[in-house]
Amino acid sequence: MLRRLALVLLALVASTTAYASSAGKITAEHISAKILVQNAVTRPGDATGIAIRHKVAEGWHTYWLNPGDSGEPPIADWRLPEGGTAEALRFPTPERLPYPPLMNFGYGSPFTLLAAVTVPESWPAGTPYPVTLQMDWLVCSEICIPEGGSVSFDIATGPQTEVDSSVAFTFMQAEWALPVESDADATYSRADSTIFLSVPFGSPEGAEFFPVAWDAIEHVAEQTAVEAADGEGMVLKLSSGNGRLDGTLRGVLKTKDGSWWITATGDPDPAPAAPSPAPAAGEAVGALAPLAAAAPEAASAAPIGRAGIDLPRALLFAFLGGLILNLMPCVFPVLALKALGLIAHADAPFSRRASIGAAYTAGILVSFAVLAGLLLALKAGGVAVGWGFQLQSPTFVAIMAVIVFAVGLSLSGVFEIGASLTRIGGRAPRNGIAGSFATGALATIVATPCTAPFMAVAIGVAIAASPLFAFAVFGALGLGLATPFVAISLMPGLARIMPKPGIWMVRLKQVLAFPLYATAAWLVWVLAQLIGIDALLPVFAALVLIALAAWLLGLAQRGEGRSHRVAFASAIVVIAGALAALWPATMATPTQSVMRVSATPLGEAFSPDRLAALRDEKRSVLVNVTAAWCITCKVNERVVFDDPDFAKLLADKNVTYLVADWTRRDPDITRFIESFGRAGVPLYVHFAPDAEPEVLPQLLTLSKLEAALGS
Repeated sequence: MLRRLALVLLALVASTTAYASSAGKITAEHISAKILVQNAVTRPGDATGIAIRHKVAEGWHTYWLNPGDSGEPPIADWRLPEGGTAEALRFPTPERLPYPPLMNFGYGSPFTLLAAVTVPESWPAGTPYPVTLQMDWLVCSEICIPEGGSVSFDIATGPQTEVDSSVAFTFMQAEWALPVESDADATYSRADSTIFLSVPFGSPEGAEFFPVAWDAIEHVAEQTAVEAADGEGMVLKLSSGNGRLDGTLRGVLKTKDGSWWITATGDPDPAPAAPSPAPAAGEAVGALAPLAAAAPEAASAAPIGRAGIDLPRALLFAFLGGLILNLMPCVFPVLALKALGLIAHADAPFSRRASIGAAYTAGILVSFAVLAGLLLALKAGGVAVGWGFQLQSPTFVAIMAVIVFAVGLSLSGVFEIGASLTRIGGRAPRNGIAGSFATGALATIVATPCTAPFMAVAIGVAIAASPLFAFAVFGALGLGLATPFVAISLMPGLARIMPKPGIWMVRLKQVLAFPLYATAAWLVWVLAQLIGIDALLPVFAALVLIALAAWLLGLAQRGEGRSHRVAFASAIVVIAGALAALWPATMATPTQSVMRVSATPLGEAFSPDRLAALRDEKRSVLVNVTAAWCITCKVNERVVFDDPDFAKLLADKNVTYLVADWTRRDPDITRFIESFGRAGVPLYVHFAPDAEPEVLPQLLTLSKLEAALGS
């Protein structure tokens, strides 16, 4: 007890003196980093330890060497006079940071990184050695924010190295938190998707393993440990994920007794076939040229046509695709809002309900006509675009995020929009027609992230055909989207089967605001994919200002006289401020589209060269054309491509998986899509050896995929 008390007192004394001995500090909003130098004096040619003590704000966290499923580790950039060196950062044992359905590795409480700086032998003793350290880290809670800063300090030099006793205990504590290097003979074995890690020491109670390689194991999977059969050490059962092991598995083993760096050995996984040299540019173009002619007659679940299908079939496919769009997650909340509005008019004359349905249809048809005109104009100007092209524009995405958020605030009752997109009450019937038209336009806009069966071929044909043909197809698509609501509005018995208006309508309207808030959040995420995480700050500032403006408008609508005018004028000023805050995001240019293979361990990045090379090798290839803003794509990824059985299917069938990320504009990917008579995503194509490519259904299941790859 006396020894423990002495250590506590020593820690308190050391912490106060260490503050006085601090070489500098980096202060950011959510993390501060204090710099401590271990030696009071360092002889030229010797090294001194550097401690970087991080204090993390409550509710936030940052990351370890391997951040897990998301995140980035801290980065240190040392600027030293010529001849000086700095060793790599040494990280303390991390903790598991669950963020379902993800698992991250890092720190949510104070931690210390250790490094060492060596003063060059040529440095004159007695002259301070200047050091500048730039630290950058990613700090996350509900959102992630890049932070960091720079600090400059001196290392005192002299004829002999002397340790600074005031910080000795701090460095000792930091060393205690580091994993200990173990030379024990750890091994691993692998059975299908399970890794058995055998360690000849330690207790299995509370054991956790943190691999250095990000793709060695499935981070979120439960880790279980049992005592080894011979009673010496333990065996950890890990999920392998989709990665490959090269014969070693290195990482930190954490138990109740301590933490160790271990390197386990085992049999390497079979290496993937080495890629052939890429063909010349001319050869690649030649290899892709037959794709347009090779577009299949039919997918396995729904009929599709060649690029030359006739107008009646194109119109039919477009109409059916529009019908199915109503069931997509993008459109269904808007349709529910409009159906709710129709209840308020259930007792209205037939002509009134017919007018509402006609206005809704007109809003959809006009919007589709504008969309078709823009597509055709851009195509005529040589721009490679397709369905959902506006979601590749930072300007459109940023403005839509703000508009959708404002509509959600209106539904929540913060303020009322005079001719609202979502006017559902009966208090202002004169606005019903305008509101229905605007709702139709909104339904069209939110439908563009979705591609339904049938409609893909129809749109692809329309874009490649004459303008008249294109407008006819887009009109049929709009009619399909409008039909369910129009049918309901014209039902003669509507007044009898619909519930009576009441307070429940207000409550339901408020509930329906939340899908719109979710849509706004998703649009902000899409914007971050387009132009980077720096886009988040101006957009969040604009959303806060829009919320303030909505509150002021609500006060103006409920007030009278001078207070009404002051609130209204203030709201206009705040809206102007929101637009100014949004300006940097709307003016940003999308960065070049680069496939982040790290996000898809099984997949290689698509390129015409790589596809042509694989085709020359007579390899079986599956191409997945996707985008961050494509909701159908994300559903398929979660249901099919993230399933461990998908990895097994690729291995069993010896299929190479190529992923084409169309989030940002990529002319090569656009040309690939168009070669199959399509205009948008998702698009899944299987290239079997010595066979024509097969377009797979847009709504996938593992069984459908297995049947296609087995052919």
